[in-house]
Amino acid sequence: MNNAPNPATRPMRLLSIDGGGLAGLIPAEALIAIETQLDALTGRSLPLSDRFDLIGGTSTGAILAVGLALGLKAAELRDFYLKFGKQIFTKVFLPKRFWHSYPSGPLEQHLKDVFGEDTALGSDKLRTNILIVSKNVTLGTTWFFTNNPKGRYFTNNRGLPLWQIVRASSAAPTYFPPRTLAVPDDAGRPQEYEFIDGGVSSYNNPSMQVFLEATDPQYQFGWPIGAGNLLLLSLGTGFNAITVPAGKASCYNLLDWARYVVKELMGDANLQQNVLMHLIGQPPAGKAPTPIAEANAARATGAPAANALDFIGPGMGAFKALTYQRITVSLTRERLDGLNLADIDPAKVGEMDAVDQIPNFQRIGQAIAKEQVKMDLLRQFFV
Repeated sequence: MNNAPNPATRPMRLLSIDGGGLAGLIPAEALIAIETQLDALTGRSLPLSDRFDLIGGTSTGAILAVGLALGLKAAELRDFYLKFGKQIFTKVFLPKRFWHSYPSGPLEQHLKDVFGEDTALGSDKLRTNILIVSKNVTLGTTWFFTNNPKGRYFTNNRGLPLWQIVRASSAAPTYFPPRTLAVPDDAGRPQEYEFIDGGVSSYNNPSMQVFLEATDPQYQFGWPIGAGNLLLLSLGTGFNAITVPAGKASCYNLLDWARYVVKELMGDANLQQNVLMHLIGQPPAGKAPTPIAEANAARATGAPAANALDFIGPGMGAFKALTYQRITVSLTRERLDGLNLADIDPAKVGEMDAVDQIPNFQRIGQAIAKEQVKMDLLRQFFV
């Protein structure tokens, strides 16, 4: 890892990216805007790996996080979805579709091509620190893969190929099959575990874990907290309440409920993480903490967690642990109309595997980037 930040001389900068399948195009467009604006602010053209000290991601966010950490430009990662999205989300033959909708082969091949088949978690090709979330279903625990050499499990995980870790993080149940990883134990003996999408946990939005990884002494970074010491940008993939039309729920089969639970869990986790981060974080100077996309969508259904955000403001609490900005969007009719995207069907872009909506995911991302990415408000963290 080439980047060696010194928290004694400047604030630390964190980046978190949600899961969400092809809706990864939404944060990808935000990343392009962030990169472009920072280049203009600093007068230097640099990849975001050289701007951020820790980049975390779950599922599709893991693809973006690892790509950035390897020094790829944001536009290159946007093009990953544009070039390969349709191939990755091509249905398997009907007999196999009982277990999962899509084969893992195309996704795995493209991950190898982009990240390198032999590039491991401990590779010095990584230009900054990363945190990738996946779920170990063999042990029933959430795993956080990091390249921090002081980390408790770095020695065990350092030889794992990055493409395999990202594939494990993006193995959404009913969409892709699990990924088996052979992880050495403390004696060096490989132990096989099956992993699924990190979004099937509380960390589809990994913001809180990225914050803890950076600041909790047990994770061996121990960077100082405080609104002037720590910045976290959290990029979402869009959010909306998952509804079932009246009278339809009783007709749902096991596969219908499995898909519903995956989506609903991701949405609830995103809202919960955002509430927690707004409680401990301070918005950028000159930017109000609202509108909050997750809260707006949840309020439409009367979700009690959304109401908690009504009490959160810049003055809440005597001390803020970090500066925090959430960049995302509610995928509702009203919100899309407000972005001049009236031709986009919110129900269609609510599906993470909607290959026919790839251009619309990109358009939403471009609109959100224009509306919400204002790096001049965060100048003190980068200049």
